[in-house]
Amino acid sequence: RNELLSVKGIGPETADSILLYALGRKIFVVDAYTKRVFTRLGLVDENWNYDEIQQFFHKKIPSEIEYYNEYHALIVVHGKDVCKNRPSCAECCLFSLCTNKPC
Repeated sequence: RNELLSVKGIGPETADSILLYALGRKIFVVDAYTKRVFTRLGLVDENWNYDEIQQFFHKKIPSEIEYYNEYHALIVVHGKDVCKNRPSCAECCLFSLCTNKPC
């Protein structure tokens, strides 16, 4: 990870994506979808940085590559299709859990 982060233009999200998806390393990828969905659910504080959010997921999800991969992929789909900047709350399967209903 440190080696990847030393390359100009590679930040934590890109480095972790390479580690998880290309190299099969156990690391959870945090992106804008992750922060948006889990902030709205009240599980992640909007002021948390990348590392704090990542540690939250490392503690809560079984530490297996398959879980990290699938869980992140599902978050991306939900964030792109439902929990967008302007969310489609009527379509949201997590609406009843949402503490910050923006719609």
